[in-house]
Order: sequence, then C-alpha cells, then structure tokens
Amino acid sequence: MRKSYSVLSAAGLLAVLGATACGTTSSSSSSGGGGGLSSCTGSITVASDLPTSGGDAFIGGGTENGVHLAITQAQQNKLFGGCTITYIAKDDASVALGKHDPQQGAQNMTEIANNAAVVGVVGPFNSGVAVKETPISSAAGLVQISPANTDPGLTIPGSDPDIDTASLHKNPNGENTYFRVISNDVVQALVMSTYAIKTLNLKTVYDISDNETYGKDLSNYFDKDVAQLGGTIVKRDDTTDYSPEKFQSLLTGAASLNPDAVFYGGVASNGSGVLWKAMQNTSLKTKTYLSGDGTVDPQFFKDAGSAAASAPNVYASSAPDATKLSSASAFNQTYKSTYSKDPVAYSAYGYDCMNILLQAIKKVLLDNNGKIPSSASQFRAQVRDAVAATNYDGTIGHTQFDSKGDTLNHSFSIYIPQGGAWVGKGQPISA
Repeated sequence: MRKSYSVLSAAGLLAVLGATACGTTSSSSSSGGGGGLSSCTGSITVASDLPTSGGDAFIGGGTENGVHLAITQAQQNKLFGGCTITYIAKDDASVALGKHDPQQGAQNMTEIANNAAVVGVVGPFNSGVAVKETPISSAAGLVQISPANTDPGLTIPGSDPDIDTASLHKNPNGENTYFRVISNDVVQALVMSTYAIKTLNLKTVYDISDNETYGKDLSNYFDKDVAQLGGTIVKRDDTTDYSPEKFQSLLTGAASLNPDAVFYGGVASNGSGVLWKAMQNTSLKTKTYLSGDGTVDPQFFKDAGSAAASAPNVYASSAPDATKLSSASAFNQTYKSTYSKDPVAYSAYGYDCMNILLQAIKKVLLDNNGKIPSSASQFRAQVRDAVAATNYDGTIGHTQFDSKGDTLNHSFSIYIPQGGAWVGKGQPISA
C-alpha cells in the first residue's frame, strides 16, 4: 500500500529529459531551476493518497502518474536547488473492498500525518475517503490538495446533510488545510441537468445512486435541478448492491414508467458500466444514459463491454477535458511518451495539484533563505499558507482558491464514448 521514492529512477528522468514543467505561477516557474536554493541541503517529503489498485486502478493509477510526473520533472529541473524530493505514494484501495476504501484512506493518512517529514499530500480521489482523511490531516496541520473530490459538503456547511463539514476541519489554528482543484457537485449537477433538459430535451429521468458520499449527493443535486428546470424524476433508488442482477431488477421495476433517461450517481468501481450493460437487457436499452465524473473512467468500458465503446446516447460530466486544452498540450505529449498511454481524465489534475504543492514549498524555502525550516510544524503551516495564496497557471488553466479551499474555476465538460475512451464534447461549461 506504499511506495517511496527518494531518488527517482534513471528511466523516469530520461523519459522527461529536456521536458519543461507545464505550468507556472505568478511568482516563479517550475522549470526555472532552484534559483536562490543552490545551498539548500536535505530532502523534502511529499505524499499522495489515491486508489491505484482494484476497481479504481485505471483512473486512480492514471491520476497518480500525473502526480509522479510532476515530481520527476521538479527533481530533474532541480526545483529545490540542492535539496531533493522524497515521494511517498499510498494506495487507498483495499483488498477487502477491491476498490477505494475510506478506512484504508484513514489509515494511510494517519501514517502520513505522523511522519513529521511530510509537508503536503495530493489526494484523495473519492469524496467518501476525504470525509475520513480530512479530520486527520487538518488536526496535523498538513495541507491536502485533491484532484477529484466534488462533494460540496467537504467545504460548504449545510450542502450535504450526511456530512458535518465543521467536524472535518480540526486545525488547531482554525485554518483550512484542505483544497481541491475541481469544482463541486452543486456546479456539476447543474451542468449535467441543464444539458439533459435544455440540450438533449429530455423530460423524464430515472435516478439510481451508489449510496456513497459522492454518488448520493450528486444524485440529490441532480434531482433538484431537473425539477427546477421543468423535468421530472420518475423514480429514485439508492443501492449498495452493484451486481448485474440487482441493476437489472431495479431497471425492470422502473421500465413501466418509461423514462427518457437513466442517471447514475456513482463511480465506475461501483458499477456504472455494469448498469449500462444491464440496461441493454431491458426495455430501457434505447434510453439515454447519464452520469457524473465518477463514470469517466476506463473501468466503465471494461464492465460495459465492447458494445459501449462508441455507444450513442451516453453522456457523463467531468472535469474539463485536458486533452483539448492548449495549456495541457505539452503535458499530454510528455505523459504519453513517458507512460506509453494516454492520460486519464484526472492525470492533468493530479499533475497540477503536485506542482501547486511543490511551488508552495519552493516559496517557503526562498522565504527561509534557502533552508528547510527547523520546525516541522512551522514548515507545514507555512506550506499551507503558500497553497492558500496560490495563483497558478497550469495544465488545467488558472487555479486560485477561495477561503474554503474551493477552486474559483467552476467548469465541467460533457463526455461521450468514442472508440472505447471518454472524449470531451465541445467546450467546458460553467454554471
């Protein structure tokens, strides 16, 4: 469940030799070497916690590749001058669940937080994991930047009835230590519901959620928005049984209501592809399939089968498609040459998260006359402050955070399946 890199492999360095990091801040460039830090000595430790095995291996592993690429480039470019980077990569998927596991995430974060050398973490991927991790990182004063969490309850009190937002933030100084580079499900649900009702002209929708923190709340907001836009949710089911038999039973039960579409509030490792495949065995097989960013995962196609590779009437919202952003062109090329495959939807988001963290660390080192602060707790606090003040132009565009840790970039893309991959349709949509 743990990988640690104190010296990056020669192969990894050669893969990015000559490549420049693909983002800058208003204060310094990640490709400009460690100017002013040549006398820096020692190693600085950062970590990630993402689901890189089991049912989340494709999406979580591809996101972690982006994180690792940022570190490899920073090391190769001597971002910290004479100081090196130690990277701890943890996997929050468990063998018991075969996918992301909030309890495993809590265990990982406890180990990370108790390691005084760690000054920042990228992750987690899933909102349910964040609910368990954030109180631990916050109490330790450890900054955490998520590439993919969208549940609004992680930052906005009262936005998710199942989350006590205040209980997540236990920093002794009363400061927020949690940040995310993707907008939340209040925005995502409105983007998808508006696209469904106004662009696709759907009138009625059957909604199923995976009953997890992310999926249930996304469905809640989607249902509310559909109703406000003049549509109708004909039925809503929440299930923790993601088997083909269970999905087919639920779909058969809703078929008599003849909905125009089926919406799934859930993630691929909880059967979004299984659900689509089950639809093909019911009278709903010609109906539109809708979902959120948890479905924009190669696992969907693995579970749904070859018939889904370019299936019509399948739409899912997710973070803006970085493969179509000019700001990400260099990243996309470097990622593909390094890993011999295309990035996943959140590879660029993991990459920017780590670069934001590394730039914050660099600022602290420069402010400390090129030395690693002697107080571990003070180092963490200063890195947190630098992350909070982020003003970063990276692969996914411009990133700044509000006082709650939410990004000011409120955009999502609509994705469709093409050739067994999720491809962004048109330009990102803001709500």
